[in-house]
Amino acid sequence: MNVSDFFLFRCDNFETVFIAENNLAILASNPVECKHVFYFFSISGSNCGRFEVNSDSFHYQLKIDSEMTGGETIGGFIHQTEYSSEFLEKIPGIDSKQLIFQHRGYTGFRRKESSSSCFSFLHGNFGGMYIRKGKLLSISRQRSEHYYTPQIIIKIDKFYELFFLNPTSKMLIISIILVDKYNQSRTIGNSKVSPFGSYKFELNTFSESQIQNISWKTNLPVGRAIVFENNGVLFDVFHS
Repeated sequence: MNVSDFFLFRCDNFETVFIAENNLAILASNPVECKHVFYFFSISGSNCGRFEVNSDSFHYQLKIDSEMTGGETIGGFIHQTEYSSEFLEKIPGIDSKQLIFQHRGYTGFRRKESSSSCFSFLHGNFGGMYIRKGKLLSISRQRSEHYYTPQIIIKIDKFYELFFLNPTSKMLIISIILVDKYNQSRTIGNSKVSPFGSYKFELNTFSESQIQNISWKTNLPVGRAIVFENNGVLFDVFHS
């Protein structure tokens, strides 16, 4: 069984790479032939692509393009691994039926046409998704409604993109709330995110008066967003 976080891909004005772990090779401290399988999902949550590759390396770096994602420019994906049953049977003390791999790889982003060879990386977000008998399943569940306030400071003259991914099999409702310096709050956005879908919220800050704290209301037990902070030239990406 493979349990994967739900990762973001961007094929719009960004390049996306993913560092996939070969769990069994890392566990055995030796190269092990592994089939990496990636499933891609559109903003609406529909399956838009599948890509597989064999490698015996400890890590495999995948460069994601729009051909893999069925032409979708933004969405989510999961990572699964497959090993030969013959090899698993040779490993002492391991019952392949009880073996569970958790995939929490790293996703890197870089602006297209960038002169830099560097990517900005962040680890996997809340997920718990897996494929069984060709069907997408998830152990993620929506819980009681709560507010999530990220550990970021909204800065002047910045453009923010917040990405929310829904790893559950139910429609997710998100309310975006701004809190001003007088501690007055107002809701500036409401969205329904389809099962296994994604949502992008944008925020511009042009003056001192626009710098406020941001929160959101959600039923996810871990309601973190992926945040891109842009100033027109440089960008940063981080978990909220």
